[in-house]
Amino acid sequence: MKQLLLTLLTASSIALAAQTTFKKHTITSEKVQVIDPKQSVNDFQAQLINLEMPSPDGDSYRSFLMRQKIKVREAYPQKPENYSPTKTNSAPPTVAKSLRMEYVYNNKLFDVTGGIPNDNTLAVSNNGIVMCAINSTTWAYNSNTDTTHFVDGVKSLRSIGGGSSNDSNFDPKLMYDPVADRWILVYLQNSTPATSRIKVCFSSTNDPEDPWYSYVLPGNPLNNNRWTDFPAISTTANELFLTVNLIIPNVSWQVGFDGSVIWQIDKAAGFAGDSILTNTLWSDIKFGNRFIRNLHPVCGATGNAPDAFFLSNRNFDITNDSIFVLHVTGTLDDPNAALNISVSKANTSYGVPPNGRQQDTDLTDPLSGLQTNDARVLGAITNGEWIQFVANTVVPTTGYAGIYKGTVTNIYGQPNVYGSIIGHPTRDYGYPNIAFVGNEACDNEVMIGFNFTSPTEFPGVGAIYSGNTTGPSEPIVIKAGENFTDRHAADVERWGDYFGMQRKYNEPQTAWLAGYFGNTKKQNATWVAAVTSPDTSIMRLHIEQTGSALFCEARLVLNVTGAVGPQYSFNGEPLNYLYALNNVCEGQVIPIWVKDARGCEIFDTVVVSKTIAPDQPATFPNPFNDRIVVQFSLPQDQNLTAAIFDETGREIETILDLPAKAGDNELRFTLRPLRQGIYFLRIEGSAGFTYTEKLQKISE
Repeated sequence: MKQLLLTLLTASSIALAAQTTFKKHTITSEKVQVIDPKQSVNDFQAQLINLEMPSPDGDSYRSFLMRQKIKVREAYPQKPENYSPTKTNSAPPTVAKSLRMEYVYNNKLFDVTGGIPNDNTLAVSNNGIVMCAINSTTWAYNSNTDTTHFVDGVKSLRSIGGGSSNDSNFDPKLMYDPVADRWILVYLQNSTPATSRIKVCFSSTNDPEDPWYSYVLPGNPLNNNRWTDFPAISTTANELFLTVNLIIPNVSWQVGFDGSVIWQIDKAAGFAGDSILTNTLWSDIKFGNRFIRNLHPVCGATGNAPDAFFLSNRNFDITNDSIFVLHVTGTLDDPNAALNISVSKANTSYGVPPNGRQQDTDLTDPLSGLQTNDARVLGAITNGEWIQFVANTVVPTTGYAGIYKGTVTNIYGQPNVYGSIIGHPTRDYGYPNIAFVGNEACDNEVMIGFNFTSPTEFPGVGAIYSGNTTGPSEPIVIKAGENFTDRHAADVERWGDYFGMQRKYNEPQTAWLAGYFGNTKKQNATWVAAVTSPDTSIMRLHIEQTGSALFCEARLVLNVTGAVGPQYSFNGEPLNYLYALNNVCEGQVIPIWVKDARGCEIFDTVVVSKTIAPDQPATFPNPFNDRIVVQFSLPQDQNLTAAIFDETGREIETILDLPAKAGDNELRFTLRPLRQGIYFLRIEGSAGFTYTEKLQKISE
């Protein structure tokens, strides 16, 4: 069945002017603890959860959200007949590996069901270890051996971050840093101002079963009767960024939210196990004297983000088009560091999503079913030029829950925001996340993972691929549910609160995900999978030389594969799609530039040689990593010089200058002193012999 894609408009975003504010603080962290997960702790992983659902007439946040769900049903009646599929040219993703999150106890397999809800988070290392956390439990898997990685199957958050049995541990978030080859785990402890804490944990090696460095940040950082809720994290080259919400206890939802804050943390200190974490806390973040709520950090598309960006929206509104883009400029040691806040109007509106429908859902009751919460941003990535993000939303035409996919351009100026809505004729989608799956830096290909449910399909896990120019693919079902979920006495069940997903950084087309499904026991369980992009093309440049260069009658012909609408240039002059250059001469050095519609670029330099004939010189091996051999024949005795040039034509070294005899000759040499890259060899004889060859040195 086809998904719904509301067509992107071409109108630019509209900037909204208003006063923005923020404050900066430095907060002392508690000194590091070294926690060894291999050491057993007297931890029963006990967790106390209140399952009582509030009344919609109450004054809590959840009560308010329930009233918004009722308004959404009134504003957008559920009308599947209004579904109009949009054609797509994108092939669907492929499932490379798919497995149940489970563990062995007493020789029996059990689902890792965690708490309520799952709070799925996932990270995967370059050496193939997949680590997941669901609520208060962690689990690891070795994708190379297809075995669980933790010896005892699962570990509690406490076994990694420390603490006592008096602490309630929840809301985990995981990241893997491919440069440091280390893991980061952040989670919360307790929910009162006196006891609220943030655990920030850094692995000491790339093995999550080795010791971790555990730090504590205060959940009431300004000592003003607040506690911390709903964390999200990202990393740049040097820093960890953590966003949380500050909550005032025992007051109404209208005044109980005291803003979202940003922790900026020295990442190297954490990986080194320094005694404390240097940090900056950005607080009182407002636009127009109104708190910006639920800031979501933007992760790097290919690893660490090039800069610290954050997204937010008006997540409680029935319909809205405002997207906030925040940017922290400067590092921790920069006294001029600032927080820039922009807001733009997206061309497509979003809104609070309705609850997801199960087989046992009362379809006349907008408060029953699987909870979708609000329309906050749930996943975001950047390549330094664009930001792509996903959120929950209502699908206006059908009244079902769908996915809002947005793209932000001009991220360092006044941002432009373009959005689309992905829906389905029968399913509700919930809790999406996003990962980059392009195999070139200039790609904008992404994978979107999500939960789904319907009155005829049990809660399961799906994915959609979105190409460079082809839009979202047909959805695939990664895991079909085995039963509906029923863990509450009430008619509403928890479904989120987030979805784990990360690109495997050294496998550019692969993303791992962890989503929610209903098992046979009507419990919420987790399914883990690796999905791959269907696009394997890479832009490559092939150059063919024909004709005689000796008399300036050679012809160079370009052939580019894997490009989208390429443009060519020889010698700085556009070719207007002729792809060829005539009348080139021997020894001529010609720069070549190709750029396609995605922004992919190739720069190369051709040194024109004689047209190759059977009796002409041969160079081998090429490419090479150490020694190289050139064989050639001289018609008469003469003095030879041989020199190495770089790509710009600058002479690096004359490697030979001596007499040579007529007949077959062989020149052997090494470029071991030079770095890998492209070079040119030029041999010239005093009697007129010349030979030029392009050399490619590869890593040893």
